[in-house]
Amino acid sequence: MRVLKTIALAGLVSAAALVPALAMDEMAMKNGEMMMMGADGKMMMMTPAGDAMKMMGDTMMKSGHEMKGPMIIMMEGGKMMMMDDMKMPDGKMMSDHMMMK
Repeated sequence: MRVLKTIALAGLVSAAALVPALAMDEMAMKNGEMMMMGADGKMMMMTPAGDAMKMMGDTMMKSGHEMKGPMIIMMEGGKMMMMDDMKMPDGKMMSDHMMMK
């Protein structure tokens, strides 16, 4: 009986360790997904299909800009502000000081 309890506990611990990893995967954008963020902070996710996907993808590749690294976005005083991650006076990157939700 003790062996079964140990096996069950090990299974629960293993499953609990996977939950954050699965949650982070859910937060990652998948190929073809698009996100729009308005200046008011409202966000919308979509995955266009068919001809719309090709047209929007072509337009994005022609007119869009590749992110070169992490971006930090913050709503402050009713304005949406964004900047590249940067080194702070303490020598750490700003993103190192952020807590994930």
